[in-house]
Amino acid sequence: MSEAERRTLSEIESRLADEEPGLASALVAGKPRHPVLSYALVGIFTVLGVLLLFLGAFGPALASLGFGAILMLMRGYTWR
Repeated sequence: MSEAERRTLSEIESRLADEEPGLASALVAGKPRHPVLSYALVGIFTVLGVLLLFLGAFGPALASLGFGAILMLMRGYTWR
């Protein structure tokens, strides 16, 4: 990144921090403060996927479990 681009980025960041401090801090943190909704959605899709597996609907079950996994990855959870 060139020096001019760094100055422009710094200016944009400082203006954002001045005008919208809440948004700026949320962007710096990278994650919402209350992750309850996303964890609840992961739980619901996981339970639904397991239930559908027991009922024999393999396609929708895999879709539900996959969507739950995608939500976990979007939250920043890793399986390491």
